[in-house]
Amino acid sequence: MRFLRTLRPLSLLALSAAVVIATPASAQQWDMAAGAYHSHLIVHADRFELHLHDKATHRVIDTTRGRYRAVLATGGRRVDVPLTSLQAGILVGRPAPAGDWTLEFRVEGPGLAPADLRYSAKMKPGAQPEPSKQGAHAHHH
Repeated sequence: MRFLRTLRPLSLLALSAAVVIATPASAQQWDMAAGAYHSHLIVHADRFELHLHDKATHRVIDTTRGRYRAVLATGGRRVDVPLTSLQAGILVGRPAPAGDWTLEFRVEGPGLAPADLRYSAKMKPGAQPEPSKQGAHAHHH
């Protein structure tokens, strides 16, 4: 029994370490919900990742199928950013946004209605209000 009491705190410590390792200290993350989607935008030094989940079930969206578009606005210019599916649920684009930026996404996962997501440098990292519900907060992790 004593072994189990020792093992539990170690398991929690390992889980906490895994989360820290998964999102490097240099990365920033924003969370947002729109339409049928819950998303996480993670900006790394050299790229950004858009993680997509079904808002109702929190299951991963199959980003290997569907249609996804990203537009990066910075310095008065708007540029289409090619997205690649790193794995189901994770889209990757380059370059990483810097300075005063806005990233707009049009997402249409298989079997789901299209939705628009808009992230910007002016947003505080963390959960963002849902566009359709003024003042309501998105799903938290």
